[in-house]
Amino acid sequence: MCRNLLLAIACCVLIAYAQDPAEAVKAPTLGSISGRVVTAGSGAPIPDAEVAVNRGGPAAARAVTDAQGHFVLSGLEAGSYRVSALAPDASGRVGFGPSGQRTVVLQPGQNLESFDFKLVVFGTISGKVLDQNKEPVPGVTLFLAVQEYVSGVPRVVYTNAGGTDDQGEYEVGRVRPGRRYILVAKRLNRQLPPISDAPADPAFRRPSFFPTYYPNSKSVDGAETIVIAEGERREGVDIRMIRGASFCLEGVVDGNPALGPTNFRIAETVPTSGTSGEGGMYTADPGGKAGPDGKIRVCDLHSGDYELTASQFSTARNGGMQSFASAVVTISDRDVQNVRLNSRQRVELSGEVAIDGPALDKPVEAKITGDFQALSRTERGTFSSEIPGSFSLKDGLFTDDFSLTFRGVPSGFYVKDVTYGGRSIHYEPMRLGATMADGGLRVVLARNGGTVAVKVADKDGNAIPDCSVLLLPASASNEGMLSVAMLTGRTNTQGTWKSASVAPGKYYVIATNDIVDKNIVTMTKIWALRTGAQEVEINPSGNVSITLSPRGLN
Repeated sequence: MCRNLLLAIACCVLIAYAQDPAEAVKAPTLGSISGRVVTAGSGAPIPDAEVAVNRGGPAAARAVTDAQGHFVLSGLEAGSYRVSALAPDASGRVGFGPSGQRTVVLQPGQNLESFDFKLVVFGTISGKVLDQNKEPVPGVTLFLAVQEYVSGVPRVVYTNAGGTDDQGEYEVGRVRPGRRYILVAKRLNRQLPPISDAPADPAFRRPSFFPTYYPNSKSVDGAETIVIAEGERREGVDIRMIRGASFCLEGVVDGNPALGPTNFRIAETVPTSGTSGEGGMYTADPGGKAGPDGKIRVCDLHSGDYELTASQFSTARNGGMQSFASAVVTISDRDVQNVRLNSRQRVELSGEVAIDGPALDKPVEAKITGDFQALSRTERGTFSSEIPGSFSLKDGLFTDDFSLTFRGVPSGFYVKDVTYGGRSIHYEPMRLGATMADGGLRVVLARNGGTVAVKVADKDGNAIPDCSVLLLPASASNEGMLSVAMLTGRTNTQGTWKSASVAPGKYYVIATNDIVDKNIVTMTKIWALRTGAQEVEINPSGNVSITLSPRGLN
């Protein structure tokens, strides 16, 4: 019997070895991603949040967090994933609450755990707007603004808004915790007639509402900043609006009669619409259409600085702006007359992308893209160029201040300098039209840059994911320049971050869990932290690796 048993076992072994290797047992190839969705501040779980990979794509998968904020995305093939988390707002609407997005590379059969999302829960600011007699003021717009560096220049930019009801009460939502806001109340007449019917004698005009900065200042310099905590509902933020003498502005705005009436708008120069670290906001400033003769008379204005703009649009389908003009007008203690805005056409722009140093052995297959964005308007422009190569904006842009950012810089390259009309604009806005007609734009790429690899860990050596890393060039001579030149990133699940190629030289490296933005106060703190920060010297084509522990910005 034993002999027969041994023969049976031997046969089984031979059969196993005779099997096709493709039929052998394989290691699992599908993996999973699991973790929690919690609030960034307190770490409280967020239930009913939707977590998805490749949202909207062909390989999308989703899960919903449980009462403890847990989620599991299973059955995932190896590859790179964009994972997003959308939490519900106070009314339960998914997509209107806090959100976050991360990327990860999943290995075959990997079950990635502790892939957590720390979402920032917004707050609200509410209160009343009263006049000098403590009566409620309906129809007032409440703006939140931030003082930030934009393209290296300090600006006060709108970020959010709300309005008062018939009882003078307001609420502004989606307020980011930890950021410094300025709150300003404005009484706006959105639609203006070409010629105001206000009395010619200022003595018979009703007083004008000044924009009033919380708590009761006519100037942004006297504003008190507001900082709220995560999920906080700050109540009782009341403003007493100020009235003063009312003035008028009279002038003429030119235009092309074939394009129809000329649109005019007027707004205070501070704060302003435009881009900011929160995406920015573009407001519908008071304005209207000028008459056939182009004359305008705008009244109910307080003393201060205003920007008056005029524009015309094509009547053709999908036609854009055809003419534009602007001027800054100061009203002191009397009416302003004889203001004239002359419309101007688009400015053509051409240039080149050059390589610093010896010629390339072979052409670069990638293209570089440059994006123009008007600082206070919605106008944009884009060019694409070979490397090296030339480019032009076919339709041009109107004279204004623009930011210029780049996409598609090839690996191993960095933008060394940007000149317009022979003058460097690498760390400042581009004033289009401020140079000779043949003074084009020149973008210089270099390929001798190096990189910094940073690992962020606690005192016990444990990796810290989602930590901000700041790479600060020592060559930055002031806070505004630093706001443009600094490179920022966040550590991955292993607590590591690697920079793109940067210019050789000395750098300061900081890791922090605090909010990093380009607020003027924040940049002052970052500027001060250079003293005592980790210093690194990046050699041409060199690579530096360091380990840091996070520190506070205060």
